[in-house]
Amino acid sequence: MIKHLNLIWFGLVAIATLVLFLNPELLERESLAAFLERFGAEAFVIYLLICLTRSLLLIPSTPFIFAGAIAFPDWPLAVLAASMAGVLSGSLLIYSFPGIGGYDERLKARYPKQITYIRERMQGAGAWWVAMGWAAFPLVPTDLICYVAGLAKMPPLKMATAVQIGSFPFMAIYVFTGAELGAILLN
Repeated sequence: MIKHLNLIWFGLVAIATLVLFLNPELLERESLAAFLERFGAEAFVIYLLICLTRSLLLIPSTPFIFAGAIAFPDWPLAVLAASMAGVLSGSLLIYSFPGIGGYDERLKARYPKQITYIRERMQGAGAWWVAMGWAAFPLVPTDLICYVAGLAKMPPLKMATAVQIGSFPFMAIYVFTGAELGAILLN
């Protein structure tokens, strides 16, 4: 069953990657905002569901944050809360992934020294700061540190807290900047 689940998941990621490669405009802020606006009153619920599930296909959260802020310029705190919930669900999903597919055991067998090194660093006193600093840096994928934390068996609450705190400043900037832009575009 797990083999088929992995095959289905990788197939979905490959299809999504191909679609986005062939149609990069689908991830543009304006396209995402227009997509959400088509749903009327249910748009925010759909936005929340997209935020909560986008990490299944390893899609970065930044375009969705801006799209939500542009589509809902009067609700910046709701967009920020939905975005933070999306980052939390995504980080926990990616954190859990090495164990779900048995990848942690395969990687341990193939790279025992490297895994031991990573595990020691991510279980040490500085692991929380590494995860928080990584999440705070906008040019690197937060999903990667969550994956490494899961591989290293860093406590999930510790990892999730670090990612949430590290992600918050830039997410807030993205939301409030996008809300201003959305207000200008809609007026």
